[in-house]
Amino acid sequence: MIGREDWALLDAWRGGDAGAGERLFQTLVDGLTRFFASKLDREVEDLVQDTFVGLLDGAADFRRETSVRTMAFVIARRRLYDHFARKRRSPLDFAEVSAVDLGASPASAVAERQEHRRLLLALRTIPLEQQVLLELAYWEDLTGPELAVVLDVPANTVRSRLSRARDALAAALARLAESPEQMASTLDDLAAWSARVKARAP
Repeated sequence: MIGREDWALLDAWRGGDAGAGERLFQTLVDGLTRFFASKLDREVEDLVQDTFVGLLDGAADFRRETSVRTMAFVIARRRLYDHFARKRRSPLDFAEVSAVDLGASPASAVAERQEHRRLLLALRTIPLEQQVLLELAYWEDLTGPELAVVLDVPANTVRSRLSRARDALAAALARLAESPEQMASTLDDLAAWSARVKARAP
C-alpha cells in the first residue's frame, strides 16, 4: 500500500507544518525503534532521529511508488550499516556478519517467555541481512515488493532469501535449545512472538 496520506504528511512537514511532522513521527517511531533496538545496545534514539532527518531531507528525491514507511526502513537500513561501518572503519559484508559479531550483547536480549528470548538471541547471531529481512517480514509485515525495496534486491529473490533466513534462524535456535522439541516449539512460535513484540509486550 502506497499510503498517499503519509506522503501528504511528509510534504506538509517539509513545508513547515510541525503538526504533520509529529503525526508522521508517531506513525513510524515504534517500528523504527524496534528496528534498531533489536540489533544495537546503544545509540538507538540517535539513529531513529537520524532516520527521520534522512526521510525529511530526501523526500523530494523519493520515487513515490511505495509507502513512506517503506522508505523510512530503506533509510534506517542504510543508517544502521553506516553506523557499523564507521565503528569498524573497514568494509563489512552484512550477508556474513551478525549483530553479535558487530558488538551487540546476547545478554541484552530479554523477553517475558523463554521461547521469545531464544528467538531474540538467535536473531542476533545470524547474518545481519537475514535478521533485517526476518524482522521486517514478521514484525513489520512488509510485503515481498516492499522487502525488495528495503534490501535493494530483485523482487523475485525475496521468497528464496526468506527461506534461507528461516533456515539460518532454525540452525541458530538449534544451537541454543536444550532439545529438538524446544527448538521446534520456539521456531513454530515465531508468528505469535512477533505479534507480542509489535504489541510491545514485556
